Amino acid sequence: MEIGGKNFYGLANKPDKKEASLNVICAFTAKEVEEATGEKFSTEEFLRKYKDLQVLERNELSPDKVNYMLFMPDPYEIKADNKLSLTPKELLDNSTISISTNKNGKQPYVYLHIVDKGNTDTLKSLRRSVDMQIAITSANNMLYTVVSTFPLPNLKAQKDKIEEATPFSKKKVRSEFTDGNKEKLNSYIASRKTFLKGLSFFAPVKDTVPFGFNDELLGGRIKLPENWAYAQVNDNTLDINIPVKVTLAMPWSGLSEFLVPQKNADNAAEKKDDAKPLSKEDISKINFQKISEAVLFASSKAKDKNTFSELFNNPFLTNLLIDKFINEGLKHPSVKEYVDFNAINTKSNFTNNYGTIELSGNGSVKNNFKFNLNANAMFTPQTFGLTAYISKDEKKMDTELEKIFGSIKLLSK
Repeated sequence: MEIGGKNFYGLANKPDKKEASLNVICAFTAKEVEEATGEKFSTEEFLRKYKDLQVLERNELSPDKVNYMLFMPDPYEIKADNKLSLTPKELLDNSTISISTNKNGKQPYVYLHIVDKGNTDTLKSLRRSVDMQIAITSANNMLYTVVSTFPLPNLKAQKDKIEEATPFSKKKVRSEFTDGNKEKLNSYIASRKTFLKGLSFFAPVKDTVPFGFNDELLGGRIKLPENWAYAQVNDNTLDINIPVKVTLAMPWSGLSEFLVPQKNADNAAEKKDDAKPLSKEDISKINFQKISEAVLFASSKAKDKNTFSELFNNPFLTNLLIDKFINEGLKHPSVKEYVDFNAINTKSNFTNNYGTIELSGNGSVKNNFKFNLNANAMFTPQTFGLTAYISKDEKKMDTELEKIFGSIKLLSK
């Protein structure tokens, strides 16, 4: 999965259906760093403090003697109005944290390595133990943080213990990994190193590609408002013959809140099974109220060039059947259990090997909020596309988004 915003970009790997790792780079201006720390920031100062830290590391002295806030974990705690928010407070409070320095090519990095202690009673918002690394560097008076996190194997059933030395601490004890766990852990670490190695830093330029994402079938580069973020995934697990590219985007302010479970939620589900998918109870804990609007894009090019060709055999009948199917489907009891539509308007137009289905309406998500929906599905005999906008209450699509939606047309190849 690819994720992006105006000041961050990352990749999520999911080697199996239960676990995922994340590698993401974030960029912060000097002004943002200064607002977050209350201290002046420059690359020159960062590099000077980096060299001081190297001296302490070589002599096995406390890193606190550098007295540089950016080399401490506190500035990266997730909290309101903190631009540097990267790590949950409960993870920082219940982890072993070490610090080290190294260069990747010519680029110097300071590494904060955060490994939680596996206390599920205190780490309630995490679904399992994690290993997190924050690699910190600077160039062109920008601060860059490369955040990498992956789940740790469940070692409760393992008896063997080993000791190892870590930077600025004498010894720590951990369980010995099984061969299977070693292989998986090494693949996560390799992914972390590869992501870091692939980064390069250059002076900011005026002429850049507009912020957004790529979807070739929907016309190439799709622009997004600069205060939005997106996640994009390519998936063929539902049908190997019809791979689907799905992109979800929304304002970053709502997305960041959306990711934090409600404080009064009961976390019994996570304690029972830290690897199972989200249940109805888990979903109920999510802060849907913080999401004011979101857009969904999807596209697919089927392997068979005639996959959707039957829709065009009798366009008049297709238009009638689709409108009937949508109206009856959205009123089905299994749908109304979660979403109740008050009004539905549909319009289908299939002709000359290009078809569209327009859907608009409003309704409510049970026990959460009222919403408006505008969607447009597009078909050719081999390809499929979808754009959908959903907003909370009476919020309407702004002019910029309307232009984006109006310009999208499904390509046939």
